[in-house]
Amino acid sequence: MKPENKITIRKKIAIISYGNCANLGDRIGQSIILRMIPYDCSVDFLYLPPFWNNKHGDNIYDLVIIGTGHSVFFKTLNDNNFIKFLDKQKNIIGVFGLQYHDLLDKNIFNDFTKKFRHIFVRNKKDLIYFNDKNMISHSGDILTTYFPLTNWTIDSKINIKPGIVDNLQDGLSIVKKIQSYRIVESSRLHPLLAGLQSCDEFIFHEQTEMGNKIKSNKFNNMLYDIFKGDFNPGEQYKVDKDLVLKYRKFVFDNLLIIQDKIKEFL
Repeated sequence: MKPENKITIRKKIAIISYGNCANLGDRIGQSIILRMIPYDCSVDFLYLPPFWNNKHGDNIYDLVIIGTGHSVFFKTLNDNNFIKFLDKQKNIIGVFGLQYHDLLDKNIFNDFTKKFRHIFVRNKKDLIYFNDKNMISHSGDILTTYFPLTNWTIDSKINIKPGIVDNLQDGLSIVKKIQSYRIVESSRLHPLLAGLQSCDEFIFHEQTEMGNKIKSNKFNNMLYDIFKGDFNPGEQYKVDKDLVLKYRKFVFDNLLIIQDKIKEFL
């Protein structure tokens, strides 16, 4: 008698991000979210506009996760085919922050957020842009959980230029190099976040890819969450390591809540 081939019915999940980009944060974020997915789920990795591929337009998922801790911005919302795809889905949750707030169309963004069952918002200052406060939570930056808490070993400064986005080394190798320096100066967000777990002092330069007069505000939003204050680009600041530790606990605790929410909507 031949054994039966049993059909295993798996839940289908789509993780939609900018994970196709070389950015350190975009690469790391995918692995963090993936570790929260139950073992018996089928996962597709899809990419947000302007990288959306219409061949996925007819796919139906039990759960769509938009964001892996990165930022969404106006270009994320400007693809009608992507929006039509979202309208077909059973459940959608978000794990993201915002950037270039001045370029966001408030009506389009509000319509976008209505499609979600819940959104875990990266930065506290982003909360004011959401109309329905009942379906959002401030999670902090989940990429914090990838960076070890450690101590610098080189008594000098590392200057992280925008070109780090083209560094294709594995993420941990990049992080270990950043964390070896006493002073971290950075023009990219997540390399600075990595450095804050180890360095004594930091300097940041706000991102302005949309023009010098339009700031992303990502750095100040993150620093406000950690240190409860506003900071000026180009100035050197001491790291309050007690506040870094407190922020780490906040984010690690919220990671468990995100994982529970994923299971709930499956």
